[in-house]
Amino acid sequence: MTSTAQNAYKKTSVVLNQVNLPHIDPSIQRPSYDRSALKAGIMHMSVGGFHRSHQALYINDLLSQSPQDWMICGVGLLPQDKPHVETLNRQDGLYSILERSGQKDTLRICGSMKEVLHAPSDPAKVLARLMDPAIKILSLTITEKGYCYNQEGNLDETNPGIKNDLQNPDAPVTGLGYVVSGLARRRQAKMKPFTVMSCDNLPGNGHLTRKLVLQFASLIDRELAEWIKAHVSFPNAMVDRITPVTKPEIVDLVENKFSVVDGWPVVCEDFRQWVLEDHFSDGRPALEKVGVQLVADVEPYEKMKIRLLNGSHSALSYISYLMGYRQVDKAMADPDIAKFVRAYMDHDITPSVPEVPGINLTQYKDILIERFSNPAIADQVQRLAEDGSQKIPNAILPCIEYQLAQGGSIKFAALALAGWFRYLTGVDEDLKPIEIKDPMKEDLQTRIKMTPQDPTSILGLSRVFGTHLPLSAPFLAALTAAMASLHQKGARQTVRDYLG
Repeated sequence: MTSTAQNAYKKTSVVLNQVNLPHIDPSIQRPSYDRSALKAGIMHMSVGGFHRSHQALYINDLLSQSPQDWMICGVGLLPQDKPHVETLNRQDGLYSILERSGQKDTLRICGSMKEVLHAPSDPAKVLARLMDPAIKILSLTITEKGYCYNQEGNLDETNPGIKNDLQNPDAPVTGLGYVVSGLARRRQAKMKPFTVMSCDNLPGNGHLTRKLVLQFASLIDRELAEWIKAHVSFPNAMVDRITPVTKPEIVDLVENKFSVVDGWPVVCEDFRQWVLEDHFSDGRPALEKVGVQLVADVEPYEKMKIRLLNGSHSALSYISYLMGYRQVDKAMADPDIAKFVRAYMDHDITPSVPEVPGINLTQYKDILIERFSNPAIADQVQRLAEDGSQKIPNAILPCIEYQLAQGGSIKFAALALAGWFRYLTGVDEDLKPIEIKDPMKEDLQTRIKMTPQDPTSILGLSRVFGTHLPLSAPFLAALTAAMASLHQKGARQTVRDYLG
């Protein structure tokens, strides 16, 4: 072929599905195992970007090494999940993963999804699949609010979804409802129970899930609750991979750069981590073969990740938004913000992190700064700022409580909270409206608008702040000073003042 002809040649785009796999560019890694010969051993709720970039990929890698019946039956729990479920089914459960570093883009095809169900369309089908003895694990990424717990950390019996599921166990709408209904049916049929494996960013996610499931089951049948307590495993886990929402331009990039037509690809960083408690009811895949850390105690890793990564994400999001940034990497390129994030990590968070086996915290923080700064990911500040009422009680407040007890620094943590409060006023420093996404939006905004420079009103939300912190004089003083400075001097000058 002549040089001119080579330049004119354009690869034909391939629509992603099982039949077309052989026609995809051979340089793109794709499933090497016979998907049709394997059964699903895991059901996962709910199928989103993070699960597909993380747990499903680990399973895909394991099946490539050792094909076994550990494929995944994915479940979309929400009505709005239906288009995504339909897309995945059109693609035979296949999807592409675009891993982006600062140096290159790599595309992979993941094949661990055996089937995908839409729970609101057919709850009976989901419950029937949970009765398949091949399903040995029910895993969850349903976000903090999907666990339906109240300010005391107990099951919120006033939650409309929970109320529905207690009255209609054959047509649940919550993740907990499916867990308990599935386990009740297995007990009735004298079957082995499945393991319930939370993969959400929650402290003690396994312990919390177990407590909520037992409380839910107790409201239905005390004997069921006792059976679950005796026979069902709820391993704790720490999971980590930055996975932004897939935007239309990512769909276009996957086609234009790799000639793959994928209706719902995943975009993520090139880092991933999974630390998992080795505690299962009915066996597990050999995840240690593909880099998962199987440990006896996840808690130190979990505190490290939630406080350093998730807490820093929240802290930088509010300050960055007020300073006019909308992309995380661009915000981290600002020296004031980068220094603020590192000072927050070093002075206010690190003292509260226990010793983590095999981890050098200084190196871990260096890697976090590098990950936050990755220009190829272009994560959105607004995404990190969402659902603050759900994230902050786990990611920021425990550090403040620890530091107050030890007489340590809470300066930067107080500034992070003050940034959230200033963000909640709904108007940025250029008087442009801010779209607030939070399940407690109305209550939060009503309180902060009453006294925008005084934290007293908003701290009255015990569901978020508990009852101890709002009574702490050092905490109130630090928070009030930070709020006043943000309103009077603006975010940039306040950050510079705090950095000294």
